[in-house]
Amino acid sequence: MRIWGIVILLALFSFGIVVMRIEINRSGRAISQEQNEVEIKEARNQYLKLEILRLSSPENISRLAREKLGLVPVQPHEVVVLDHSK
Repeated sequence: MRIWGIVILLALFSFGIVVMRIEINRSGRAISQEQNEVEIKEARNQYLKLEILRLSSPENISRLAREKLGLVPVQPHEVVVLDHSK
């Protein structure tokens, strides 16, 4: 009877080790997947920061003003200076 108790105890212990190992492997895969997602999001964030810099550059804004809005730089003879001292 005592041997059966030891066998059952060893079986339960072995089962516990197997369950823990499976859980450790699952957790490791989940952590790896989360790390990959963080890396992807960081790369996307870096791309978007560069895109903001590109789109907000004076050259790009001038080009869009000309192409989309038909704006042109002002000519010196078109400038009118108002004198506020009078």
